[in-house]
Amino acid sequence: MNPLFLKLYRYAAGLGTYPVLLNSHICPHIKASTGQDEISFIPVELDPTVSLGHIKKYRIPGAAPYAETLWIVDIRFHNDPVLMNLCWRRFVCCKELMHIFDSPDERADTRIKFATLLQELESPPLPKDQSEVYKSENRTKWMALAVLCPMPLRNYFVPLLQDGALSAYDVALALRVPEATIPTIMSEYFLAYLQMLETEVAKLAD
Repeated sequence: MNPLFLKLYRYAAGLGTYPVLLNSHICPHIKASTGQDEISFIPVELDPTVSLGHIKKYRIPGAAPYAETLWIVDIRFHNDPVLMNLCWRRFVCCKELMHIFDSPDERADTRIKFATLLQELESPPLPKDQSEVYKSENRTKWMALAVLCPMPLRNYFVPLLQDGALSAYDVALALRVPEATIPTIMSEYFLAYLQMLETEVAKLAD
């Protein structure tokens, strides 16, 4: 697990507030810890049957003469306001942000790797045949949910949901995540994932 992502998770888990915000919380932490200079969220027209968003990372020259080049991150998301309401935009954009933590093998940074990813998205392969780029597509979904609903928030909302004090819609609205993700967030699989993250975070040296 990327230690920089673990630090982001630890930061999100320690906020003590909800919802976890992209512009106020996640982006500043990512910029400070990974050296990104600018992060922008850009609505564009995409084919939603293929992808709701993607990341583009590139360098531009610095403003001053002889200045170092700047790392620019554009998160592009589907511009349909009906399909992509606030909660879906947050989840898709956060998921794409998690690609910042990809290893070189996991990045769709060549034409061949991108074409392979599109083929796998259209016809998902068996686990043994999945490319590292495709595996990253699935892993970043879990990473995004972990950042948007870290263990302290899950622990707070689970009993309220189980007792009927809140509905799945209420929890989704509070967290600003799609209602469709609530069964995953409340599942034992997600709990096990968060417990794994908590264990790995505990091993981190500041």
